[in-house]
Amino acid sequence: MKVEEQYVEPSSKLMSDYVNGRQAIRQYFTYDPQMQSFERRLEKLQSHAVDRRKVASILRNYMEHNGVPKAAESNLMSFEEGAPVVVTGQQAGILTGPLYTVHKAISVIVLAKQAAEQLNTKVVPVFWIAGEDHDLAEISHLYREVDGRVDKLNIPHAEYGKHSASSATLNKPKIASFLEEYFRSLPETEHSKEIHDLAFSLLEQSRSFTDFFSSLLHFFFQEEGLLYIDAADAELRKYESPYFVEMIERAEEIADTVTTAEEALLKDGYNAVIGAEKTAANLFITVKGERLLLERQGTEFVANNGAIRYTKQQLLEIAEKTPELLSNNVVTRPLMQEMVFPVLAFVGGPGEIAYWAALKGAFELVGMELPVIMPRLSLTLVNRQTQLLLNKYNLDFSAVVNERQVAAMRNELMESIREQQAEVMIDNLQHQIERTYDNIQQQFSSISKGLLPLAEKNLQLHIKQLNFLKNKLQDEVVLQNSIEFGHYASIENELLPNGGFQERVYSPFVYMNQFGIDLVKELLALPLQYDKNHKIICL
Repeated sequence: MKVEEQYVEPSSKLMSDYVNGRQAIRQYFTYDPQMQSFERRLEKLQSHAVDRRKVASILRNYMEHNGVPKAAESNLMSFEEGAPVVVTGQQAGILTGPLYTVHKAISVIVLAKQAAEQLNTKVVPVFWIAGEDHDLAEISHLYREVDGRVDKLNIPHAEYGKHSASSATLNKPKIASFLEEYFRSLPETEHSKEIHDLAFSLLEQSRSFTDFFSSLLHFFFQEEGLLYIDAADAELRKYESPYFVEMIERAEEIADTVTTAEEALLKDGYNAVIGAEKTAANLFITVKGERLLLERQGTEFVANNGAIRYTKQQLLEIAEKTPELLSNNVVTRPLMQEMVFPVLAFVGGPGEIAYWAALKGAFELVGMELPVIMPRLSLTLVNRQTQLLLNKYNLDFSAVVNERQVAAMRNELMESIREQQAEVMIDNLQHQIERTYDNIQQQFSSISKGLLPLAEKNLQLHIKQLNFLKNKLQDEVVLQNSIEFGHYASIENELLPNGGFQERVYSPFVYMNQFGIDLVKELLALPLQYDKNHKIICL
């Protein structure tokens, strides 16, 4: 493996301004996204109130079902003794979901090590699993390459209703069938059986989506001491009880502050990604196993279009006595994370950082400040076949991703091989038919206007057949040059699948199948610099 670096301009204005230090967006954050910010943040954390022994116990008890490795136990002890944490999080995707989930975990591990060296103190990496999320459509799919195209393989999830990823009991036969189809679609390699057996052994041990996800986190990062916790863990919920009380008490103020922040972001030319509303409660409640969004309606908190109602006092009692029924949304999850942990830095993707841009005032309302918000490391894995194709066509990563040269080359090739004379003949015939039908319609109109729709329909049938003929002609020309077109598709499917970064599409298992079961371990061994450059990993 070797690492190359390339700056890639972010797709959003907010993210571009953030990583490039423009003041227009930096005013919405407390710290600059640089390691130089850590010393000042660490000083602030000295007064952070946290029951370290209790939180460490919660983490240890949750991780116990996978086993707590020595490195994790060491980090738990460091946390108890006063170490700050670097936190990231993600939903519990099938086979971890897209690669960026693994990249997030790599990011907090790398950043914690570099921060510890800079600060001369232990810093602990933590992964916050969003097991409370109930949008199972976002996690119930995988992408693979089929017949030269990127295909989405969906797993049926309607049977789980609005249950969260942690409360939904897996239909293992269905998921096993889904995974079998997925693994069959991967090329057969010397690693195929090993990664297949890994996935199925972990599935067998899992009850929920979150269990399956956490077992993979454990497998990939057990030697790195990564700590992880399910946001929906009942023991954690009990610890969070007083924090839910504070969020309910301040629900109106939080909603007003976030709404005002988003209005300011819009005026400064940024998108309002939360879509904050002044009536939001920014909390969910679980009723009969289903997770429902709460809103404020007068002095009440309502859900399910007003069919379920609570007075403020009733909701406060739920927070105090059965806090496991409550859960956070995109606004309150960062607040809760900060209340639970002494966060030196939060590592997020572009979407998450856009959320955090609206939260500075909400943090200040509850007597806290935003931690250092660091963009996650962004990586692209390039297999040997793609490297050979890039060399063959004199391309590099920047040419494909930044300059989109493959699309231009495809169009250029298509223009050079088109049977233009035949296409012109078809176009001329279509124009001739259309002119003739104009005359026919004029004649029909003098007889009966009721005949005009019939003539128009007949004309469209002819045009449809001519288009069919032209498409078949183009297909045949492409077929005769299929090798070159196939190479272009292969390059884009690897580096720019569906027009976006590879890390947002493919599961790590695609690359484990090519490189081996120790892929993540090998990535962690690379000299990854924590900066804004995209990392191109040549396998």
